[in-house]
Amino acid sequence: MGQIFRMTSLPEKGATSLAHLKMQVRIPCWKQLGCNRVLCPAYDRWDIPCWRLSNILCSEHCNSDYAHKFEDCLVCPVFRLTAENDLRGWNHFVSDQVGYLMQNVPKDATQKEKDLLQILDNLPDGLFTMDKEGRINYFNSAAERITGISATDAIGMHCKEIFKITTCEIGCTNKNATQIEKNVYNREFVVTTLDNRILSITSSISVLKDHDGNVIGGVQVFKDISDRKQLEDDLRLSENKYRRIFEGSKDMIFITSKDGVINDLNQATVDLLGYQSKQELLSLSSVEKIYNNPMHWKVFQNQIDRYGFAKDFEAGFKRKDGTRMHCLLSGNAVRTENGEIIGYEGIVKDITARMDAILNLQKTHRELSLLNAVALVMNATQDLDEVLMTALENVLEVLNLRSGGIFLIDHEKSTFSLRVQRGLSEWTSSNVHHVLLHDQTLMIWLLKKNLSLEPKPNFPPFAASLKGSGINHSARLTCFLITAKEKASGFLGLDVPSNRNLTEQDFHLLGSLGNFLGGAIENTRLIRTVQKHREELKGLTAKLFQSQELERRRIARELHDEAGQALTGINFTLETIEKSLSTEPDLMKGLISDVKKQINRTYQEMRRLSYRLHPALLSDLGLEPALDSYLTRISKHSELNIDFKMVGFEERLDLEIETVLYRLSQEALTNTLKHSNAKHFRLSIIKSFPHIIFAAEDDGVGFEPAEITKHKDTLGLLSMRERASMLGGGFTLRSRRGKGTRIRIEIPINECPDDR
Repeated sequence: MGQIFRMTSLPEKGATSLAHLKMQVRIPCWKQLGCNRVLCPAYDRWDIPCWRLSNILCSEHCNSDYAHKFEDCLVCPVFRLTAENDLRGWNHFVSDQVGYLMQNVPKDATQKEKDLLQILDNLPDGLFTMDKEGRINYFNSAAERITGISATDAIGMHCKEIFKITTCEIGCTNKNATQIEKNVYNREFVVTTLDNRILSITSSISVLKDHDGNVIGGVQVFKDISDRKQLEDDLRLSENKYRRIFEGSKDMIFITSKDGVINDLNQATVDLLGYQSKQELLSLSSVEKIYNNPMHWKVFQNQIDRYGFAKDFEAGFKRKDGTRMHCLLSGNAVRTENGEIIGYEGIVKDITARMDAILNLQKTHRELSLLNAVALVMNATQDLDEVLMTALENVLEVLNLRSGGIFLIDHEKSTFSLRVQRGLSEWTSSNVHHVLLHDQTLMIWLLKKNLSLEPKPNFPPFAASLKGSGINHSARLTCFLITAKEKASGFLGLDVPSNRNLTEQDFHLLGSLGNFLGGAIENTRLIRTVQKHREELKGLTAKLFQSQELERRRIARELHDEAGQALTGINFTLETIEKSLSTEPDLMKGLISDVKKQINRTYQEMRRLSYRLHPALLSDLGLEPALDSYLTRISKHSELNIDFKMVGFEERLDLEIETVLYRLSQEALTNTLKHSNAKHFRLSIIKSFPHIIFAAEDDGVGFEPAEITKHKDTLGLLSMRERASMLGGGFTLRSRRGKGTRIRIEIPINECPDDR
């Protein structure tokens, strides 16, 4: 930075004296000052005696405080010798040096101050300095930006005027700091600026002292932390909200370390797992303790380590009492700021009730599917063996079993009969089966005729052995009772492997099937009984109609043969008497004529009755001539227009069928004449293999078929239905008020088309 000594001002003789001095007094700067700067060009060199020379490390160092360093010069022997050799004298030399010093000091000091101010202005934090009284004497750009006050306005103001703080008058931090001469760091304040903005700041205060250690003021550095405080408030709000969600959730939430230690959990976890407190759960050695299967924890952990999350992973958890919970487990990784996984957050939804409902639904579905299959067969057929076999095959499929059978109780023979089976022949190797119940008391009890059972959803299973003809041919069966109407109908025997345990759901299914099959067996028996009785009734009805026809024929013959001949004989006798009368012939002839007329009328009525009882034309000529004669006679004596046709009859039918068709025609026409008030009646009898179609219709007033059973006048229709049923035919009646009546009967033909 330039040397202090102005050596050119010395005369030549002074130079000689100085050289002489240097030769005698060699005190270099590093020696005089005890310097250890080994990299300095002047270090360890005796030819550079003054540390104020340029191009040495101390050059810049000495310029930092000229006045202080100049004190060293005044006691320096080199400086003193140089001053003494100055021809102008010591004072003049010192004056020159001081003048030179004063020329360099302001210039260097101003540049350093500018550099310092530039640095302070570029600081991102606000900074101001103040004197001992607290008046601001410097205000940087960041302070202007934060407070909204220019440096010009701020100079001379007190701190309390910059920041409106109520505590300024009571406990001013700046004042306290200068009084106790102690720095204050990172104090937070909420301040109000002159433009009424609320700011959160953090402030640090350092005490300024002079060279003598006296406090001359202070420096305050402050930072606007409003954004940070807002973020902290938002973070705190979010944390509170998360905590409320965390604690208020009905699902279990827990946070663990990476090795499975539980760090935090919500109250729902405590409640759902049945523990007394959070502390009880936190004291567990590992989260694996609450898993029903610890492998689920490993899978959950690996899933998050791999993907960063897990979603809806089905896992089993274990309550404190050991009961199992079925849950959906989701979770995320807990990470550090650097993204390193340090733990796991798990969210667990208890779906035990849902899974139980699904299992119950599946169980119900299995039951309904099984029962529906049996019901479909019951609707399609009345074959009991087919119904039982369908039930057996379906239950074996549902339970994944290979063999079993259904046994019915024969109370008449006091034994159990194997009605249907699947796979049991492999064990018995014979068609002869003997079943023995292991519980002999139960066996005797079930074979009782008067046994009465209290209805239950399912009865306890019992064991039985099915033995064949061979000694070693046997199978052990697990049996389930089949009941209906408080009676035991039989049992279902299943060959269950010894390593297989039936579940409660299986028992429930088999109990439901047993009750359903009991009803099916009972219904089948009742239907067979009804069918048997109907066949018997049909036979009795046929015999009744046959007897009725035979009786009608007999009465008709007797009326025609016996009574007709008697009336004819009486009529001939009266004619003979009439011819032989001589006295009062006119009177007697009149009387005889009246008697003859009565006899003729009686004879005609007898013939009519005989024809109605059994028309001779039906037996002699067949159905078509008999009906044609009958319908023609009715048409003549009534106002009814009758259309009649028979189609497809190349040969006569069986007399029984002809008689039925004739009586059906009579009943249909009689009903039309009595009730319909019709103008037209149409009768058609058509032979169309495999049926004879009988159709009768009129255009009368009609009626409602639903009311047919309420009137006694409908016995004719019932008689027609019975006659058709007697021949295995179907009866169809259609009628509406004002729309007439139509009757259609289809009677099966027992002959083949090739036989006609």
